[in-house]
Amino acid sequence: MGSNGERAARGGQQRAETREVVLAAVRLFTEEGYEATTMAGIAEATGVSRRSLFRRFGSKEDVLFAEHDELFETVVRYMEASPEPPMDTVVSAARLVFQGYVRDPEITVPRYRLVRAHDRLRDREVAMTARYQAAFSHHLAEHAGGGRPSLEAEVVAAALIAAHNHVLRGWLRDPEEEGIWERFDRAMGRVRAMAGPLFEGPGRSGEGEDRVLVAVYPSGVERAELLRRVASAVDGRG
Repeated sequence: MGSNGERAARGGQQRAETREVVLAAVRLFTEEGYEATTMAGIAEATGVSRRSLFRRFGSKEDVLFAEHDELFETVVRYMEASPEPPMDTVVSAARLVFQGYVRDPEITVPRYRLVRAHDRLRDREVAMTARYQAAFSHHLAEHAGGGRPSLEAEVVAAALIAAHNHVLRGWLRDPEEEGIWERFDRAMGRVRAMAGPLFEGPGRSGEGEDRVLVAVYPSGVERAELLRRVASAVDGRG
């Protein structure tokens, strides 16, 4: 096996090659139309044989979303290796996803327009969003929910995706607008504030939480009977 440096170099080269193919495909889709563009046309534009292109990507839809697939694998590996608390990990993972979009507007912005114009591409993007949400929910459930699927994990994962997509849509409409990372951090901060009581604060199981007990009893009741009723109410038997 090669050294870590050699594997990293091969991985970087593959990402660069993927970007070149995706960029060429996006340009063809934009100039000639998605339906009119063929895999043969993409192969010709990139200098890759048609056979090699099919073997690596499968379809022009796979070409369009190839970088997304690679990014998802990177995000999952990051979460698996992260030593950070679960909420910190999923927020950082969402940041990786967001960075994957905003770092390359030459691909991301025209792809966004293509997705909006074609139902099949929109369905593919929805499915990819669901994959991220499931991965975030799984991580939260594994590390903060005792390993069991939980409503809390699913709610926080959905909120994380919603906040990410809200900021992303604003950027896609105006990639030149400044302050995008500040808006992203504010959105993540709001998710954290919502998630705190679910995963970090007291009260998930009632432990450490102050309770108010209201006792109603007839006048003249004896002290021993009053204490019995209070104890019964505290224990949940009354």
